[in-house]
Formats: sequence, C-alpha cells, structure tokens
Amino acid sequence: MNQVCQGAATIVERATGHYVLSIDADGSTYCNAQLDDYHHLARASYPWQAPLRLSLDARLTGDAKGTWGFGFWNAPYSPLANRWPALPATAWFFGNGNGNLAWDIDSAPTGFKAATLDTRRLRARLLAPCGPLLLLLMRSASIYRTLWPGLTRWLGLSERMLSQDGAWHHYELQWRTDGTTWLVDGTVVHQTSNTPNAPLGLCIWVDNQWLVAGPRSGFGWGVGPSQTTLEIRELKLINYEL
Repeated sequence: MNQVCQGAATIVERATGHYVLSIDADGSTYCNAQLDDYHHLARASYPWQAPLRLSLDARLTGDAKGTWGFGFWNAPYSPLANRWPALPATAWFFGNGNGNLAWDIDSAPTGFKAATLDTRRLRARLLAPCGPLLLLLMRSASIYRTLWPGLTRWLGLSERMLSQDGAWHHYELQWRTDGTTWLVDGTVVHQTSNTPNAPLGLCIWVDNQWLVAGPRSGFGWGVGPSQTTLEIRELKLINYEL
C-alpha cells in the first residue's frame, strides 16, 4: 500500500492491515492522510475490477470536518495519481463534514453514505453537452423532482445516507458485475444495479477539504481546520463472484 501524508498528517501501521490515519489541520493548507494502491499506475492499469469484495473494520473520531472514506475510484482529479483529469467513477463508503455533496434526490448535503457513480458510460457522456442547461433546470424544485431520478441512472449514480457514531463497525462492499451492495455489521444498508465497469484503485483517506458539487448546489472547494482520525483494521480484498 502507498502511504501519502500531505500537510499535518500522519499514518501509523500498528499491525498488518491495521492503520491509523490522522490529520491535525489548522485550515491554512490542504492536509491528507491516504492509503492507496494506484498512484504510480496509469488509469488503464488500476488493479481492481468486479467481482470483488472489500471488508474492513473502521472507526472515525474527531470533528470530521473534511472528507473521508474507503473504497474504489479512478482518481479523476488527483494530482498524486495522474496529470490529466478524467470522468469520475466510484464505488465506496464516503463521508463529508462540510460543503454540499447531495447527489441523490434524498441525500443530505453532509454526512456518511454508501455511493456509486460512473460518468464514463456512454449515456453519461451523451449528457455532457446538455450539462449547463440541465444544471439551470435543476434550480426548479418541480423539474428537479421530475427529471433528476431518471438522469441518475444515466450517470450510474446511487447513494444512501448512513449513520456514524465514532464506534468500531464492520464494513463490506460487494462490487459485482451486475451491481453493488454495501453492508454494515453484516446488515445490507444499500444495494443497486449500478456498478463501475472499468479498473479502479483502492483508496482509504481522511482530509480537511470541503466540497460543493451537485445538481442544485453549484460548485466550490476549500480547506478548513480539522482534527480527525480514521482507524482501520482487518482489511481484506477478495476476488469472487457472489
């Protein structure tokens, strides 16, 4: 696993598969503690494809004002991984403490969620020329309620808000060729037929950034003060078909 510490960040490996990722950010610069297995590779060579199961125990402590999570993505805008941006694809557990990342019609602006997105699919690419008009139309609550649920299927988008209490929980992500399922403590918390269909990399991180991006929120980015620790253990990746 690659260990990345940017700004006031630390990673401690207590045992095999047991890591403590911490940031102590004063808000003056970006801070990030990250484990990944992709940032030395070209996107076409990212190591993981369905069918795959990710399982781990995790707990988050501190003020959690940035973003954090664990799962798979294609690092669409990470300067650590690639020179050029790309259309995003994800299947992960994702949290954000500030900003607004409510993509699903029933999602909250902040919080912890199970989520998938794949804008690389053909239907999503066909929407791109209409993007500015669609964002303008989404300002109308009635049009948003009518159009957005259908558009999310074109974007491969599905997400469900989850609770998070700072205690240890067991998380499992089942990324299959016919869909994606998320479990917490052995209970299915979300499932969808949406599934990324190209190579992705594993990412586990905690940082101090806030993001605004969504059909009704506009776009924005910044950093703030945050003292947060993400601890994981019993990390396992298993290739298998469910």
